[in-house]
Amino acid sequence: MKVLVSVVTTDKNYFKKIEELKKLKVKELALFFTLFGKKSVRSKIYQALIEAKIKNVPFVHLRDDIKLEEIEYLIKNFKTKLFNSHPKCDYGIKDKRVLKKYKDVIYLENTNQFHMKNEIHDYAGICLDVAHLENARKFNKKSYERVCEILKDYKCGVWHVSAIRKKIYRCPYSKVLRYDDHKFHSLREFDYLKKYRKHLSKYIVFEVENSIEDQLRAKKYLEKILK
Repeated sequence: MKVLVSVVTTDKNYFKKIEELKKLKVKELALFFTLFGKKSVRSKIYQALIEAKIKNVPFVHLRDDIKLEEIEYLIKNFKTKLFNSHPKCDYGIKDKRVLKKYKDVIYLENTNQFHMKNEIHDYAGICLDVAHLENARKFNKKSYERVCEILKDYKCGVWHVSAIRKKIYRCPYSKVLRYDDHKFHSLREFDYLKKYRKHLSKYIVFEVENSIEDQLRAKKYLEKILK
């Protein structure tokens, strides 16, 4: 089990986090390219990582506009081993060449807009966003049972880990009510992960907006509760 801190693009603090990585001498991380992670931003992030002498990015969350050439750039320059994509109806990868060549290292995520039963066979397995799954369970959504069924038959290659709040809140991005949150306020907001240990994957990656310092503290906590 390897827990990775992350730089995400759901906020605009990605360069600040890269400076933190450099200051704290962290040489390994995951990248999440979503909301603000368009191509021009990604290029600047890659350059900042190179300048910070960070050469190991084992996992990358693919945005829909990422093409084959960029994936090969990541593999060559940052030793990327695993990727994930959303389902087609929820900003899934558009370049058909990507899955044709790299199916064995790309996992399909169970998003909140969950439609993956007819697509999962095109991927290496499932990228389990554990917070999405717990959110679905707490709201008694049908997607919870569907994901549990898929977990019986397909490999779980990587975990996305976010917080689960005690109380419902309205997400500022989607404007819907939910429990899962990309920012944690207490380490106890990760305790829900213990109930999913039987699906534990080799890589566990934070999908949070918290500082790298906060993530390193949470990393130690996860290593303790999931061992």
